[in-house]
Amino acid sequence: MTATPHTRPMAELTPRDDNRKRVSEILKRVDQLIKSKEYEQAQRETERAKEIDPRNVYISAYQERLVTLIEQAKKDREQQEIRKKEEEETRKRLEEERKKEEAVRQQKLAEERARQEEEQRKKKIEEEALRKKIEEERKKKIEEDILRKKVEEELRSKENLRSKKEEEEIRRRLEEARRRTSPAKSKHHTEADGAKVFIIDDDEKLLNILESTISEEGYTVFAFSTSDDAYQALKDATPDLILSDINLETSTMGGFSFYEKVRELDHLQEVPFVFLSGLSDEVLVRTGKELGVDDYVTKPFSEKHLLAVVKGKIKRYQQLKARREKS
Repeated sequence: MTATPHTRPMAELTPRDDNRKRVSEILKRVDQLIKSKEYEQAQRETERAKEIDPRNVYISAYQERLVTLIEQAKKDREQQEIRKKEEEETRKRLEEERKKEEAVRQQKLAEERARQEEEQRKKKIEEEALRKKIEEERKKKIEEDILRKKVEEELRSKENLRSKKEEEEIRRRLEEARRRTSPAKSKHHTEADGAKVFIIDDDEKLLNILESTISEEGYTVFAFSTSDDAYQALKDATPDLILSDINLETSTMGGFSFYEKVRELDHLQEVPFVFLSGLSDEVLVRTGKELGVDDYVTKPFSEKHLLAVVKGKIKRYQQLKARREKS
């Protein structure tokens, strides 16, 4: 069958139909670009489509929409920039505040560490000073103990080196002391009558001076040249005062040993005991004080000072004894 001149094949398209197809494909890409927010590229595609089909209303609609989207995107970017700038300023401000707070905290920590270090330094200084003081006292005590032991050893060595001749001399003097047990009489009556004083000194000249000086005040005086003689007599006697030299070289008991033996006798524990000592006997004096000796009279002494010590010690002892007897 032969086709009529007014008919054409279905597959044959006109130029207009081809443009529509091309525009449709472009607009599909525009949709995809809009979804991915590639507005500038989408706008360029719409312009290309416009060149193909200037009268296509869909292209104009897309272009209007893109103008709006581009303006909105621009505003969004500006807002985002503003927010970003504000956030950056806020971050900087917070960072500065944090740094200031950290600086203040570090300063406080540094001040606290400095304070603690200063306290530790002072504590160490105090501890070191205390340690030195204790060490000095310990050394001093050791030196004093060594010196004291040396003195005691010397005294004991002298006591242990008595020969038979010295022992005989001691027995002879003991006999003399027993003969002298009749006490020296005072030249005049005083308030001291009846008070008994035992004097021990190996210096016969000084012993006589002491005996004479004290007896003249009205005291009953018993004089001994050795501590051995005096100790034997004291076993059965209770004087009101014992006056003894520290260095008794002719006795088997030195002054300290004699003092300790006297204090072992119950009836003599409270009797005043006074030592005679030389100016160079500082260590001996300190040792005697540690033992509990009542007083010291330092050689050379004045008569007034000696009598003042004797009177004071006897008066106090008699007052205490009278109180005990009343009670």
